[in-house]
Amino acid sequence: MAVQREQKVSAANYNTLQNRVARILGTGVEQNGYGQELASAPVAAESTIFARHMVELLQDINAISIHQTGVATNLAVLTRGESILADELQFEDFTGFNQFITEVDRLEGDSALVDGTQVSLETLASDSRFTPWNGKLIHSFTLTFNNEAHRRAFFNAGGQIYINAQIEGDASSKGDDWRQMLTNMGTIQFSANATSKTGAGGTVLPLPEDGGPVGNFQLEPFLQLLFEREGQQLSYSDNRYRIFAKETSTKAIQFQIEFEDASGGNPNIDEEIEGTVVSIIRLLRPTGEVIIESPSYSVQSALEVGG
Repeated sequence: MAVQREQKVSAANYNTLQNRVARILGTGVEQNGYGQELASAPVAAESTIFARHMVELLQDINAISIHQTGVATNLAVLTRGESILADELQFEDFTGFNQFITEVDRLEGDSALVDGTQVSLETLASDSRFTPWNGKLIHSFTLTFNNEAHRRAFFNAGGQIYINAQIEGDASSKGDDWRQMLTNMGTIQFSANATSKTGAGGTVLPLPEDGGPVGNFQLEPFLQLLFEREGQQLSYSDNRYRIFAKETSTKAIQFQIEFEDASGGNPNIDEEIEGTVVSIIRLLRPTGEVIIESPSYSVQSALEVGG
């Protein structure tokens, strides 16, 4: 709530605004909170608000703004000894308490945004199959965060899980079809509230009419199908690449990636797939003004098993 002109900025005014900032930048709850330490803190009731309090609050506000947009706000603070006013002293000097409120309104509305300069794309792990196969391969792994707050902060701050796959070294018609399947689907991106893909091939599931897409905050304690890609050519249309995920605890997510070679292609023989199959896991991780550490990675099923 705005402070009226000529009205003193009270401890209650300050604490209300500081709490809103803390909800975005600090531990937060549910789909709020970047999990960072704050420079500002609430003040005692009936306290006098000094310039140093506004400096601390501005440090936190700018941290949020840089994370979301790549640049700090235009807000400024008065020097020691000057009174903190409801509105700026001069047009666009951005020193008034109400100007701080306006900026926090904006930051709350953009809390899911992250600027491209504030994240890094890092390879977390990969799993490979070097031997021929023609059944089903499963790459199953778990990402474990330090605790529930760490997991929440990772996704709230714009963290994503990137999944893609490739096959190399098989020049057969079936091998080429698998290569096109995996290439044309692009990268599957798992984020806070959605799963998406960068390529034209494949289908993100569940469909919107069935309650999809699914992201971190929609996971259940059972495997949900997030993405499916079928074979390119008609003779290989029964082949499937699938991604499943489930919440195994408040701090852990298990992914299951399946490569199923169900089509024979040649009516007389069921060709094996030669070459190397690789399943690649990457993280889009906040590494700028807001820094979130990576979750740990553990494997439950590797591609060399089965097939």
